[in-house]
Amino acid sequence: AIGATDSKPSDWVDGYMTTAAYNIIGPWLAGWVVFAAAISNIALFQAELSSDSFQLMGMAERGFLPPFFAKRSRHGTPTYCILLGVLVMIVMICLDMGSLVEMLNFNYSFALLLEYTAFLKLRLFRSDLHRPYRIPLYSWACVVFMIPPIVLVLLVITLASIQTIIVSLIFLVVGILLYAIRQKNSSDGDADADADGSFESSLESDYLLISYGSTSS
Repeated sequence: AIGATDSKPSDWVDGYMTTAAYNIIGPWLAGWVVFAAAISNIALFQAELSSDSFQLMGMAERGFLPPFFAKRSRHGTPTYCILLGVLVMIVMICLDMGSLVEMLNFNYSFALLLEYTAFLKLRLFRSDLHRPYRIPLYSWACVVFMIPPIVLVLLVITLASIQTIIVSLIFLVVGILLYAIRQKNSSDGDADADADGSFESSLESDYLLISYGSTSS
């Protein structure tokens, strides 16, 4: 499309592909470009909403969210999780694209920071724990190896706006409260779970799941 038009690079803004299709072929191609873009966006929306809702349902089944989020409809879909996802998306519509990207990078940086610290903690304090893969470095070398990415992550966090920090802190507090509730519910059923050792195995699996999210120790 770039080579077939006389447009300047500054002309390529959102929606200009339709204009280029109109200038190259005609109205019918421009219409098909709009139609294809609409179908693609709807499919991406449905895929994202479905994956997020099932993740929320999985968290509810593991006790990280209230139990009613684990309920399914007669079609097997997590109804309340879908409604929550739609509600969050409606709220996010009020923000501009730059704020959404900044918020995404800020929270992703926090997630990476947790993974890096989990890796270092396991390597330094649980070196005897079974690992599917072990980085062939000494413990002190692993600490040095993790310093550059941690510094870069902290730099991204410090560049965030006040709005992003406030919203992210609100979600962080909500997550801590949900985790505290989950721990309380687990401790209430401690006596029954200890009978077959399922409570300890559940805690160990959660510990490994968080630690091995994206990094290997």
